Amino acid sequence: MNFTIRDLSMLKHFICGIACTASMLWSILAQAQNFPIKPITLVAPFPAGSVTDSVTRIVAKALSESIGQAVIVDNKAGAQGTIGAAFVANAKPDGYTLLMGSSVMFVAKGMFKTLSYDPMESFVPVAGLGSTAMMFLVAQSSPLKTMADLAKEAKIAKQHVSMAYGSPSGQVAVALFSSVTQSEPIAVSYRGIPQAITDMLGGQVQVAVVDIGSGMAQVNGQKARALAISAANRSGSAPQVPTLQEIFPNATGSLETIIAVQAPAGTPASVVEKLDAAFQKAMSSPEVKAQFQVLNTSVLSLSSKQLQDRLRADNPRWTQLMVQAGIEPQ
Repeated sequence: MNFTIRDLSMLKHFICGIACTASMLWSILAQAQNFPIKPITLVAPFPAGSVTDSVTRIVAKALSESIGQAVIVDNKAGAQGTIGAAFVANAKPDGYTLLMGSSVMFVAKGMFKTLSYDPMESFVPVAGLGSTAMMFLVAQSSPLKTMADLAKEAKIAKQHVSMAYGSPSGQVAVALFSSVTQSEPIAVSYRGIPQAITDMLGGQVQVAVVDIGSGMAQVNGQKARALAISAANRSGSAPQVPTLQEIFPNATGSLETIIAVQAPAGTPASVVEKLDAAFQKAMSSPEVKAQFQVLNTSVLSLSSKQLQDRLRADNPRWTQLMVQAGIEPQ
């Protein structure tokens, strides 16, 4: 068989390509086996001062101790958490860039017409950390004393109640309120929950729909009053506050959010396994559990597999809630 110079050149490039690919695969495998060898970044998709940010910082410190590397918190807030999610979805899948996400972010297709990533397919579940619910909050000086007062105010002809939210879960809760009360509140979107609370206390909006932890901080400081929560049962942190279902029997389905860690799709299974174990160790710390309690956030420690199963079970319910609430993709 005779080979031309061109044939030999193509064969050379082919062999070089195989060698380079093998070298890259070997490098990736070696890095995965030695993981972690450098600091890890936890991306919080909501601003500083939010419960997501506070939870992220608590977990980052505990994770650093359990995995033996520095863990950096990077706030990438905006667009209901999708800016931070997109950043992680497009990050190198090596386990060094992780997303601190929440339930409704994983069904964001029902809220946005266009996304640069797939809420489920672009990520690998790493670990579940906690859960919370939403709280309807008014300023202490507000004439609205109960959820019934708020519903009545919202139904008055030509009277529009302004309701602020700073998270996707808050948006769903506002839409759910609109659906069960057959009213049309003015839904005001904020970059984050702290800003929504600030404007509610300042009188720019009448109601803020926030996570229980953020709400209770204002209630305990006697700056605000809680009217209702979106959970299936009353919260141990605020047993006097009724659930939406208690007040509105037609409010089928509770609204509870899982706080979870996700990695970019394609992250090696061995890396996910190491991260999973490190998060489980971090969440077993009595100090972490105590700090979660201060934030009025329940500890919900789920392994990678348990989190994947939970998300698959929860996503249809969240989609149904968004449809029931009348949310149109923006």
